Amino acid sequence: MSDTQHPSQRLVERLGIRYPLLQGGMTFGSDGKLVAEVSNAGGLGTLGTFHYRTYDKVMVEVEKIRAATDQPWAVNVPFFENNIELVRELVTQGGVKCFTLGGWFSKEVEELKAEHDLTVLVSVNSPTVARMIEERPYDALIVQGNESGGANNAFTTRQLYDLIAPLATAPVVLAGGQWDGVDLHQALVLGAGGIQLGTRFFFCSDSPLHPSIKEKVLDYNSKRPLTTTLTQVSSTLNLRFIANKAFKKADQSGEITEIFNDKERVFALSAAYAEEQRKPVLLYAGTGVYKLSEMESAAQIVESVAAGYREAAGAELPAFA
Repeated sequence: MSDTQHPSQRLVERLGIRYPLLQGGMTFGSDGKLVAEVSNAGGLGTLGTFHYRTYDKVMVEVEKIRAATDQPWAVNVPFFENNIELVRELVTQGGVKCFTLGGWFSKEVEELKAEHDLTVLVSVNSPTVARMIEERPYDALIVQGNESGGANNAFTTRQLYDLIAPLATAPVVLAGGQWDGVDLHQALVLGAGGIQLGTRFFFCSDSPLHPSIKEKVLDYNSKRPLTTTLTQVSSTLNLRFIANKAFKKADQSGEITEIFNDKERVFALSAAYAEEQRKPVLLYAGTGVYKLSEMESAAQIVESVAAGYREAAGAELPAFA
């Protein structure tokens, strides 16, 4: 591997994917089907785990992935209690080889990485978190700005890149506000290794979000583009929500904070995402949600990003077949 390679080339070679495009391992928004579809299309599909709660339930989705693709994929394990135990089980019993770690990378995982030749990507939402893992042998660093719907902090994606990239020892992936081939082109011009999409995949036809919810979002967007609101849900966590009636009601009553300080209520919210809904529900989404105009498959999204990149990129940037 040449030191003169663009970071995006190093990223696709290390991960074994066609395009420098990752699907965010969304809590409540990813399952085996979505992961396999993204990976089959040339990106890196990533399975969220928090909402599955146990190793056995995660492995049900892992087996679905294995049955549907022979391409690389990852499992996302965020920072929560028993996270190292879950990683250890997934490695030693489940045979998982690629992980995205949300805001942590312990010595125990470093030892597992060395012993089992794991690929480890780490997602960070602040320079402080990045410094905590800077000595670890990560294969890519995902900087998640507050344009994203997921767990974020006070920094935008560009701010995080400017603050963290000079110290990074592996390709940096931009997450938060990323949507299309133009975004991928701009990321690579900056020197980033690629981009990660969450919201666009969250509302695609292959995600586990119930079709009734997706259809309502598309319908509202066609009449009046949706906006989002960055909200502090605990002392250490910000999330971004669609500013619909459900959000406004929960925000005014203080219910959002109550929900996210009660794990069982968080799980109840995730269960609602899989059920038909006639009224608006509390929905995570990044700032790009206003761009949703049609129901796309995961494969269509990957190819659309790749095609947009090819159209925007000049000879100075890598070509991805």
